[in-house]
Amino acid sequence: MDAIASRSAEIHFGLAWNWEFDHDFVQLLDKCCLHAGVRCYLIGPHNLQQTYLEVQNDERRFLWCLDRASDNDDRFLQFNKLLQSKGTKFINAHHHYQRSIDKANIHGDLLLRGLQLPLTVILPPAEAEPEIDPRIIEPFLKPFVVKPAKGGGGVGVSLSATEALHVLQTRSKMRNQRFLIQQRVEPQILSGRRAWFRVYHVCGSIIPCWWDDKTHRYAIVTPSDQAVVNIEELSRITKIVAEVAQLDFFSTEVALDRDGKYIVIDYVNDPCDMRLQSKYFDGAPDTVVRQIVDCITGHMKRQLAGNHTGTPDEVVYWP
Repeated sequence: MDAIASRSAEIHFGLAWNWEFDHDFVQLLDKCCLHAGVRCYLIGPHNLQQTYLEVQNDERRFLWCLDRASDNDDRFLQFNKLLQSKGTKFINAHHHYQRSIDKANIHGDLLLRGLQLPLTVILPPAEAEPEIDPRIIEPFLKPFVVKPAKGGGGVGVSLSATEALHVLQTRSKMRNQRFLIQQRVEPQILSGRRAWFRVYHVCGSIIPCWWDDKTHRYAIVTPSDQAVVNIEELSRITKIVAEVAQLDFFSTEVALDRDGKYIVIDYVNDPCDMRLQSKYFDGAPDTVVRQIVDCITGHMKRQLAGNHTGTPDEVVYWP
């Protein structure tokens, strides 16, 4: 391959995706990269096999990649591994993703870093230890939460358990999973809102959102919210989670409890749901999605310019 062909086959940023509801996010990110001079290449089920062969044969090279597909498709996982073997760098390296999405893996590390977490007991998989001692639930106020260590979207979660039978029933549905028994957190009400937040960490930037745990409806956090919300604390907490998880792009859930403590509820959500609120009631605010796109694009520009350490350290707001 001559020098000109080699340069044309070098892709700055690959974006692997396979979820139909990612379409808007992918198109926004692709367009933003184009305007910024970042050469972006989209990999979906339609061109995965061909792209795999091109990378395998050194006909196409990716400098960076964001993988939003391999969590539920082994074909993309194999592509991820191939890119790793070719030296591609990742936003959210897969081995960090695998470790951090298991709440049981990072629970202890978050505690050691001083974060406030719900009172928790971690249970082994039911297939390894089907019975539990009912006395383990005695310290928990009723009702309490039972949830799998891995997973999202509320799958396998019980928010209203009151006895050991509920724990047994929930574990029996996902027998190969560790489970967390946690004290349920009831948030304060601030200016008529439940003090529950989803905070995004995006390549060094922190983007806090109100997130109602009952309705799953988002709202933008603005500078005026500083009168009731400790935004610096939300930022501090999220940065610590990022350091423990070693991920670039994720969200975390934090609630302000009745005692005035900011409690980390759901440690790492990845991949983040990027559906637009203008199209889906429980989607992320459109301006938040666009800011996330800008943050990722800015990160790529810095990396391509050779600025590998100069990531932003900021909280992003909107008027």
